[in-house]
Amino acid sequence: TPGRLEVRYNSEWLSKLDMAKILELLATMTVGQMLAKEGFAERYEKENPIYLHEFLYPLMQGYDSVAVQADVELGGTDQKFNIAVGRDLQRHFGLSPQFGVLMPILIGTDGVQKMSKSLGNYVGLREHPSDMYQKLQKVPDNLLEQYFELLTDLALDRLPENPRDRQKLLASEIVSQYHGQQAAQEAEKATESQSLPEFSVSAVQFPAKLVNLLGASKLCSSNRESREKIQAGAVRLDGEKITDINVSFDTAESLDGRILQVGKSKFVRLIA
Repeated sequence: TPGRLEVRYNSEWLSKLDMAKILELLATMTVGQMLAKEGFAERYEKENPIYLHEFLYPLMQGYDSVAVQADVELGGTDQKFNIAVGRDLQRHFGLSPQFGVLMPILIGTDGVQKMSKSLGNYVGLREHPSDMYQKLQKVPDNLLEQYFELLTDLALDRLPENPRDRQKLLASEIVSQYHGQQAAQEAEKATESQSLPEFSVSAVQFPAKLVNLLGASKLCSSNRESREKIQAGAVRLDGEKITDINVSFDTAESLDGRILQVGKSKFVRLIA
């Protein structure tokens, strides 16, 4: 409905906090309360350093709820502590405490850690249909039901028995959501007709510049062409456009399994 959606940036209010207001926020919580946060508790138990500025994050997120006078805050289960801090701060400032709605965390395509761009185990919403399909049709068997439950409207009791058929159905369903049914069908045909070529980066000296990787993988014929393609916006890594010719990568492991693309027809899967 027009007029019901409002997009706000928390810099509107956080940038205006002076020392007095920050001290007021800090005074609403004790160190003991902060250490109750799961991540802090584990690090304290293992005697790993916890820096004071880290305590500000829950307070700053909590203050967002005060600033927008939130009634409901939606977040993953890993945000339970921060949402609860928001409730406490709202009470402190004389507001009614918000309700928290928590959603399960989606495990990444590696089957181990939560899906995260920084970990390279994610599926980008703007990725090319073929890239998206190829990632999703390799989701580990033990995660398939969770992916169907969290990402689709399909009934779990009507899924195919065969895990491979489930993987293909999952990939097709999600690609259809973001790119349309025709794109999903084309991605499936392309995946079945030919496997993505692979390029091993084991012989590449790291840190390595993207410009050099494009040449080494034969996606570009020269460093000059590499720079031109990057500046033209024709280069993508896991579907994300890269336009900075100075981008570099520290380790081979950070590229393992990722898809490097030039234009619409040149792809390689990078292998560490």
